[in-house]
Amino acid sequence: MKKTFATRITALSAALAVIAGSAASCGSNKSETKDQSKTSQQLMAASYRAELVDTDVELKNVSDMKKLDDGRIFIAEYDDEKNAPSYFIADAELTTFDEIKVDLGVELDDDTAVNSELAPDGNIKTLVTFTDFGDAEKPNLDDPDFDPEKFDFEEYYSNAKRTYKLYTVDLSGKVVSETEIKGLEKFEDDEEMGDMGGINEFYPCANGKIIISKYGSMGQQFIAINEDGTAGDEITVSGMSFIESMSPMDDGTIAVSGYSTTGSATKFIDGETFKETGSELKLSDIGNNGAGTLFPGNDTYKYFASSSSGVFGISEDGKSTELLNWLDSDMGDGYVSSFIPLENDDFIVWYDSYTESGDESGLYRLTKRDASELENTKVITVGVLYDNWEVKEKISAFNKAHDGVRFKMTDYSKFDEYDENGMVLSSGESELKKDIVSGKAPDMIVSYNRGIVESLNSKGLFIDLYDYINNDPDIKKDDILPNVLKALEKDGKLPCIAPTFYIDTLAAKGSRVNKPNWTVDDMLAEYDKLSEGSQLTQFDCKEMILMMVLSSLSDAIDYSNGTCNFDTPDFRKLIEFCDKFPAQKDIVDFEDQAAMMEFQKSMQDKSIKNNTILCSDITLDNFEDYTRQLRGDFENDMVFVGYPSSDGRGSLIDFNNNFAILTNSENKDECWELIKEFFKYPADDEDEGYMYGFPILKSEFDKLAEKSTKVPTYKDENGKEVEDPIMFYTDDGKEIKVDPLTNEEKDKIVEFITSVEKPGASIDPDVEMILQEEIMAFLGGEKTADEVINLIQSRVLTLVSEQS
Repeated sequence: MKKTFATRITALSAALAVIAGSAASCGSNKSETKDQSKTSQQLMAASYRAELVDTDVELKNVSDMKKLDDGRIFIAEYDDEKNAPSYFIADAELTTFDEIKVDLGVELDDDTAVNSELAPDGNIKTLVTFTDFGDAEKPNLDDPDFDPEKFDFEEYYSNAKRTYKLYTVDLSGKVVSETEIKGLEKFEDDEEMGDMGGINEFYPCANGKIIISKYGSMGQQFIAINEDGTAGDEITVSGMSFIESMSPMDDGTIAVSGYSTTGSATKFIDGETFKETGSELKLSDIGNNGAGTLFPGNDTYKYFASSSSGVFGISEDGKSTELLNWLDSDMGDGYVSSFIPLENDDFIVWYDSYTESGDESGLYRLTKRDASELENTKVITVGVLYDNWEVKEKISAFNKAHDGVRFKMTDYSKFDEYDENGMVLSSGESELKKDIVSGKAPDMIVSYNRGIVESLNSKGLFIDLYDYINNDPDIKKDDILPNVLKALEKDGKLPCIAPTFYIDTLAAKGSRVNKPNWTVDDMLAEYDKLSEGSQLTQFDCKEMILMMVLSSLSDAIDYSNGTCNFDTPDFRKLIEFCDKFPAQKDIVDFEDQAAMMEFQKSMQDKSIKNNTILCSDITLDNFEDYTRQLRGDFENDMVFVGYPSSDGRGSLIDFNNNFAILTNSENKDECWELIKEFFKYPADDEDEGYMYGFPILKSEFDKLAEKSTKVPTYKDENGKEVEDPIMFYTDDGKEIKVDPLTNEEKDKIVEFITSVEKPGASIDPDVEMILQEEIMAFLGGEKTADEVINLIQSRVLTLVSEQS
């Protein structure tokens, strides 16, 4: 995941978001046994033993599971292969499953979709989507001679006409009512695609009403459906930019979970009127991944909340308590869609696994582990500032493969706090830094902001990883690309390392610029030459141009010597240049969907390809995307001009998941062994699509470079290798097959990638707060460029000199 300081300013909001990272904690040598025991107990607090329930029925895709008043359990599932739903009532111990036989009286086939939920009144609500493609010829996917590249799927789906029926079924299987849903056309527009706009989810409410969610050209919409099937009003929740889920509560309200400018949020609406009621539920203790779904509570907790990290109990005052941690329970990275708490603190869940290292998806009974199980286990915590799925996957695999030692991940994002404008009030990064400085030393930090490492490295808080590399039988210094090591080194030492890297730069057509590798004056000269109607970037505004300013900060701070240099002629030129452009808010109202649609349409007319844009922000993290851009937008005429800088070296190398081991850790060897797991790249016959960035090992990088000269392939279900050519998609929706790189083109891009050794800007969280405050004041017209530069120079210099 790319999260440079430069790109954060383009998030179409006023805030500079917090860069994520991570940390781990350990005990001191004098009280190792005591601290180890304490940590083991902390680990056990949310550790469960997961047992896959052995059922006499096959459950593949459970859509709903609820406890009935008599203690039995209702389960609704959908079989994709049969295109049919199944309903069961199981006893409380999940030993017997009685199927509810239901005949909806309609034929269910490939052109129907079914979703079922248990309504608050105890009846089953089943929503069926019928899709009619008219006289259009259907794609015969079972025909071995069928060629998907020659079939016009866009034309086929443009013929799709959808109708919807809502069936009410009692628990005996009797169809009580059948209602057609009508009136959804008023929520569509002329741009609605045939394969878009369908109902995605639905939520049963009181008095026979439901809420549906649908996606279309107007984005995500939630619509009330009356008992007679007519569409009511669109449901909106103030302050929420995205709604992730809705959940009926026992008190007749509906919990709405999603995201607002202040982070994750849960609000409530009345189940009958659909108007907001009550107050917002703050779930900051859960972390910035938020609550995916809220469930009704029990005698102990008012609510339960599930997230990708685990299950939490929410008390009356909104305080969150972690009850179950997926990683500590050896279930990897997953999510609960259905959840039933039992009286003995056990849980019944339908668990969807996101990763191969975790347990398989299915119906689980979760039983609290006894503390004695891990009594003599060494626990090494790895704290994170976001829910890092990649770290979780490696930790899960490591824990299962090793006895007597376990890594635990702690999420510092619970300290992230934003105001209503998205401005950072407090951050997990700052809290992590405080823990390190105060002696609550983690064993290891993993961060894609190296600012924490760089700002504290001069204090000797991190080990030199060369000490391990020079003695490791598997990874040697000469195995790593030299430009990577140069970018990561500090005073000849290696305080952190990352398994992958990427290049951030600006690119233009060579025929349109005088030279590559722009200085600030070069960029200003090219801008002055632009013809009327042309733009420098895709979106010429203060925030976009400010990317260039921020990217020039990569060498503005010298943490080792406690100095900084923001007051330079080039920095001043860029600030003044930035001030020529309007702010985002003066160009388009991002809260106005209609205005956004119009703005997006106008943006489609501007591109590198048609020469209306001079340069584009480019991230080089794989050869396939580079090939697509080279052949497509740039028409085989791409040069890297870089972010304008004083020395003309504005192309930057950056990293994800930077690993650093703390000096006072008693578990350095184990930390190094975990780090090495991240250097086990996909085998030649495996898909490397999940891996973000280029591998830093020469041998692995060279393999990918050689593959770039061949048409990509994949293996089908029969193990047969099938060509999967690179496709470029034009603005009008056309697909164009592009050729792989020639050997000459491959050598040229490899030479460029391996020549970039200037690291991207790594901003310490405390410095970031200063930059955010002052730059936002400039963008808001509150301060002049001179005032901002002087204040940044003075404030940052004071901070950096104190830390050195």
